[in-house]
Amino acid sequence: MSFLKKDSDFASGEHFSIVSAECYFQGTLSVQGSLRVDGTLEGSVDNARQVIVGEGGKIVGDVTAATVVCGGEILGNVCAEMLEVLGKASIKGDIRAQKMIVEEGGRIEGMCNIGGSEQPQEEQEDK
Repeated sequence: MSFLKKDSDFASGEHFSIVSAECYFQGTLSVQGSLRVDGTLEGSVDNARQVIVGEGGKIVGDVTAATVVCGGEILGNVCAEMLEVLGKASIKGDIRAQKMIVEEGGRIEGMCNIGGSEQPQEEQEDK
């Protein structure tokens, strides 16, 4: 865990939050920096720079972040600039992202809007 080293990004103001494997959190989590979830988080994640869901991690709620890396399970909608779905990951919810990578074995159940415009679909149909 390089971010726990003395010469880590803490000096630069980068903030890291961790929901460890033995943790269960319920409620909305507003994170300004990075978040790693190895336990269970039941609620939404807002405003994060980066969200990493470990292999045993689970988020039940919507996730909004600049970058999302899912190695575990997300049961909710994901909105990100970059989404990476690892081989053992599962996402059940709608996805809106500018870029997405899905490794072989990664599972997605839901609608995907990748690299599309920022306008909702209803507004586009009216034009």
